[in-house]
Amino acid sequence: MSEPKEKPKLKNRTIDEMFKKIRESESPESQNETPKVSNQIPESDENEETVVMDESQTDLGEAVTATSDLTPSTCSSSSDFTLSLISKYEPPYPDIAKLSDIDDLIKQKLLSTKWNDSHLFKFPSRVFGQKQRKLQSSWLQNHPWMRYSVSTDALYCAYCVLFSSKDSKEKSFSKTPVSDWKNLPLIVKRHESSTQHQGCVVSSSEYLRIMENKSFSIASMISTSYKTNVATNRHVLEKIIEVILLCGRQNIPLRGHVEERSNFMAILHEKAKTDNILSDHLAFSAASRAKYTSPDIQNELVELCGTEVLNQVIGACKSASCFAVIADECTDKATKEQMSLCLRFLDVEKNNTVIIREEFVGFRHAESVKGAAISDLIVRFLADLELDINKIRAQCYDGAANMAGKYSGVQARILQLNPEANYVHCKAHALNLALIHSSKDVCVRNMMSTVQEIAFSFDYSAKRLLAFSEELSDNQNVKEQLDRRTKLRTLCETRWSSRADSLFTFLNAFPVVVSSLDALKDDRDDKAAQYVNAILKFDFMIALVVAEHLLSATVALTNYLQKTDINLLDAVQEARIVVQRLDNERTDPNVWTALFEKAVKVGEEFEIPPSTPRRAGRQMHRQNHPINDPSEYWRVSLYLVFLDHLVTEITSRVIKNEGRFSAEYLIPSKLQALTDQTTNSIFETFHVDLGDRQAFNDEVARWKIRWDMVDGQRPQKLLETLNATNKDLYPNIYSILTVLLTMPVSSASSERSFSAMRRIKSYLRATMGDERLSNLSILHIHRARSVNITDIIDKFSVKKNRRFNFV
Repeated sequence: MSEPKEKPKLKNRTIDEMFKKIRESESPESQNETPKVSNQIPESDENEETVVMDESQTDLGEAVTATSDLTPSTCSSSSDFTLSLISKYEPPYPDIAKLSDIDDLIKQKLLSTKWNDSHLFKFPSRVFGQKQRKLQSSWLQNHPWMRYSVSTDALYCAYCVLFSSKDSKEKSFSKTPVSDWKNLPLIVKRHESSTQHQGCVVSSSEYLRIMENKSFSIASMISTSYKTNVATNRHVLEKIIEVILLCGRQNIPLRGHVEERSNFMAILHEKAKTDNILSDHLAFSAASRAKYTSPDIQNELVELCGTEVLNQVIGACKSASCFAVIADECTDKATKEQMSLCLRFLDVEKNNTVIIREEFVGFRHAESVKGAAISDLIVRFLADLELDINKIRAQCYDGAANMAGKYSGVQARILQLNPEANYVHCKAHALNLALIHSSKDVCVRNMMSTVQEIAFSFDYSAKRLLAFSEELSDNQNVKEQLDRRTKLRTLCETRWSSRADSLFTFLNAFPVVVSSLDALKDDRDDKAAQYVNAILKFDFMIALVVAEHLLSATVALTNYLQKTDINLLDAVQEARIVVQRLDNERTDPNVWTALFEKAVKVGEEFEIPPSTPRRAGRQMHRQNHPINDPSEYWRVSLYLVFLDHLVTEITSRVIKNEGRFSAEYLIPSKLQALTDQTTNSIFETFHVDLGDRQAFNDEVARWKIRWDMVDGQRPQKLLETLNATNKDLYPNIYSILTVLLTMPVSSASSERSFSAMRRIKSYLRATMGDERLSNLSILHIHRARSVNITDIIDKFSVKKNRRFNFV
């Protein structure tokens, strides 16, 4: 029992020796001296804690703590200095294990106070296996997040204790303190690499910035690190979107057989060469971090970009008072029927000038091509675009039975929903039908069949094409006439200007065609001999010359009808001009004389004289006029017949009066022909879009007076008249002109979208989905439209939960 009593005495003597100099400093001799030792003690933190010694204590590190506001540099007495010195033998922060209610001051103290060399706390040791181990102060100095708890003899992470979420899976150093000194290095390494700890470090750093008034404002609690992270993520996604827009606009396939070797990734890596942020992002492995380059993400971004462009088009259409629908269907490379929908409406530019716009709005897969299915698909499409079907004033399709049928066609079903949606048969298709039917005369039909077969044989045979190219290079005169054409053009019923182009090429290259066939015939090409015998006849030559001349008269009209900024009045007027020209040529003998001499000249080169077919007593399949003169025979039996047939077809199919055409007399240059009867007819036709009849009549009267007072040039075109009309003064006339301009001329816009579809959904990309096809087509067709990438990123971030933060 005597040994336990000796240890406290020994301990007390040790303490007495420690404070020997302190007692000496309290002697009267030293009262007037300044304690030098105070300058040698490191400055401590505020609110230091003192130790009250007890006889039962065996270690200075087991002292009981209290709070004081003294610091060594401000000690006014030796007792204050004593308290400051003893505080170095305890942790500089509160015991984190005993804290329950933590206010901002305690939290700030716990986070800001760090362990340093001035703290002399002696850590207790414990037995691990066969060795005694204790915590080293170097761990606390090297890891500023560590907080030692005296009560539990364990380590905590101050950042994770204060800022980790309740449902966090990482419990070490937060909910579960660590006291395994043997395996401490491994535990610390794992904890510091955890996502939770890294996030808590950022949160604690920003918390201290806010508490110390170093941030922009307390209201903006978003950390600088978070902002930097968001900016980096948005920058990366912006570059990804730029690549998608580039590929979509230029019709560059995004994917490849191997994803990393796709065009999308190749362009992205090329951009990364000059972009360090993008380069660092792509350097991460797919397993450790999302790259946002997967096919699913591509589809999402393609959809968002396509929707962004589509919204621009739909927004302009919604602002218009009315619109027209243009639709057509076509089979894609996957043998799926795709319906194309285009809208025609008037748009007002910044300078208040009205322009006509025809815009493609997308493809939809048509499971059936019947009129009911197509009409339902159009109605659903318009509903998805949030367009009012009652604002439709016209619909334009080709002449197929499912589209133009009087009772069950698409146009008839749309008319049932909106009686004001007048059907317009595509004028380009109508002109093409006129050319097809007028070319069915026996002589012309046989000639075109021969031309098509020969052109096809040269086009799809390398051997024959080589022979043609060699003969063409030797004939400089023909080469100049072909105007850089290097081969024959085939006929195509769906390419509206191909007939005239094909006949023009064949006629001018006729000597080269014959010489090429002769060379092939000598090379034992049996077909070549048949072709030579077919074309070296005068009936073939005269039919070729006449058909080429008459069809070339319609080329300008064919191209004009495919424009988007024309109106029905101008289109019909141009068709009338073509008909008038043909009528004039019919009565002009010089025209026929020139054509016949041209055919004779072609035949003379091959010693083919002008001739007529032999006559029969009763001919059923060709002209059999009793005329001996070859010129007169071919004029009557070929030229006049073909010309009259062509004029009749164009007149009946293209120059077809619409009920709304009466509004053309509102054009100032035609006002003199506007009668009261015509005025009443106009009101009856457009009454849905007009107000009171009397108000309309008064407006027309003022309209006449207005232009009677104009001495200068009056508007002669429909669009020119609309731009000269004050909408507030003449609202009814403005509405009439708007409806008339909204009516489509042709469905060429839908046909052009099918050309884009064939480029996009090629045989290499035949598995493309319908939505992706539609969105890529929108980006490709509307490639001149700008896209707000910032809006795309914002919409992408809120569409679903993302692994990256973008806002």
